[in-house]
Amino acid sequence: MTTFGFVHLEYGPQYRQQSLRFLRLLERTLVGSADQARLIIVDNASAAQPAELAGWANGLQIGGDNSNREFSGWDRGVAAYMEQAAEPDVWIFTNDTVAVHHAWSERRIRRFGHEIKHLVPHASPWLLGEINNFPRSTMTPLGPLLEWVATYCFAMNGALRASLQSLSPDNSLLDSLVHGSFEPARALFRDTVDAAYVDFVCAWLIQDVADPSRSSRFKWARQWHKVSPLSAQNFDDLRMKARCCLSESMLSIRARQCGAEIRSPYEARNARDHVTRSWQLVTDRLAERYSLRRSRKTF
Repeated sequence: MTTFGFVHLEYGPQYRQQSLRFLRLLERTLVGSADQARLIIVDNASAAQPAELAGWANGLQIGGDNSNREFSGWDRGVAAYMEQAAEPDVWIFTNDTVAVHHAWSERRIRRFGHEIKHLVPHASPWLLGEINNFPRSTMTPLGPLLEWVATYCFAMNGALRASLQSLSPDNSLLDSLVHGSFEPARALFRDTVDAAYVDFVCAWLIQDVADPSRSSRFKWARQWHKVSPLSAQNFDDLRMKARCCLSESMLSIRARQCGAEIRSPYEARNARDHVTRSWQLVTDRLAERYSLRRSRKTF
């Protein structure tokens, strides 16, 4: 028997139905008749008391912790899960970005689930998700990094979660890396953060009207959906998102420090696998684009 802990983060329930469709398909892919699964939905826009989730066995909806957005919210969900049950074999962490801004196709969801099932017997710590690459080795606040796992949908085993203790770094550490208030003459990150890392993150996060090609030069396929020039009006929002970017890259480093294997659903280690997985990636991405267009027409 395998136990699965699903923790889904939202900010208000407006995308709840799209998210539940995604989660139900992933659950059907993963959970066999002898397995057990629990779902915690964390609403970071709410301080509501825990309540049963209608239409989902072993489902709970709770108010969140928005102090570090999705990362602190996921930690709140983990705590709520652990109040009900022991550490599961596998944790699956998602936010509504996977259902709204990416709209994973059914085949991509199933492929993600099948890779989790492949990793379940592996007793050592592991982290699974979409792997992104820096253009070159980049110095993050916790050390050098070549690639990192995207955190809108990722999974890890209980061994890694227990070693990490929390998904969110300490808020005091994050606050030491970004400025606390807006001043026109200074940037978002403090000078102690490596300039190459700052440039890379800001090319995704902040619109530079003087350099419209900046994101493509850093090989970003797309930017944050709320990308905009830094101003007094949006500083707090961009500051909090910058802390999430730091938390995301730190998670991969912290996982490595715990001895984790880091895997992608499209992992390949030999020529045959490279061909197969490359074809799977292309077809899944095409299906995702179709799914995203269809979902935008529906909602």
